[in-house]
Amino acid sequence: MWQIGIRIDIAGKPRWWFGMLGTKRRTFRNIVGHAKGVKDTRALSAWTAEQFDPSLNWDDVKRIKERWGGKLILKGILDPEDAELAVGSGADAIIVSNHGGRQLDGAPSSISALPEIARSVGNRIEVLMDGGIRSGQDVIKALALGAKGVFIGRAYVYGLGALGEAGVAKSLEIIRKELDITMALCGVRDVKQVSADILVKHNT
Repeated sequence: MWQIGIRIDIAGKPRWWFGMLGTKRRTFRNIVGHAKGVKDTRALSAWTAEQFDPSLNWDDVKRIKERWGGKLILKGILDPEDAELAVGSGADAIIVSNHGGRQLDGAPSSISALPEIARSVGNRIEVLMDGGIRSGQDVIKALALGAKGVFIGRAYVYGLGALGEAGVAKSLEIIRKELDITMALCGVRDVKQVSADILVKHNT
């Protein structure tokens, strides 16, 4: 039934589907033709699998930090123990993230892992978060639970798809205004004053 509905919908928009037929095939242009051995998209999956090195450890992080010499941020932390190891590795910040659940769909959400990690490391390392940020209220919840900042992906991509650069600016402005209004309704005037006190705790 769903497929029939889609076909009827497409049939009613001939200009759109004729336009789509004339578009160029999309590729990962920053990889295909640039990465060694990746001449087309068929070789892309094999190349991607080769990028994961199971032998990497925390000493490697220290070496990268030393060789790089700049700020180092580790993404994908979901456990307080790993957060402690990140502190010991010399990293400057961590991003609490489950990579959108695409690596392990049973992984905890970023927001559920955030409070314990933030309590564990305190101010010894900057704690950031990504995953599920769609509104200004989502931003303030993450800040209240210990994040110093958040990363936004899908919301600005929607804006980009709709209106290009202007759409990105618009989506970020909407989130900023939502954050401003939410802070005002919570009686907070400075984002640095946001704490867990503004949250309602539910007994489960």
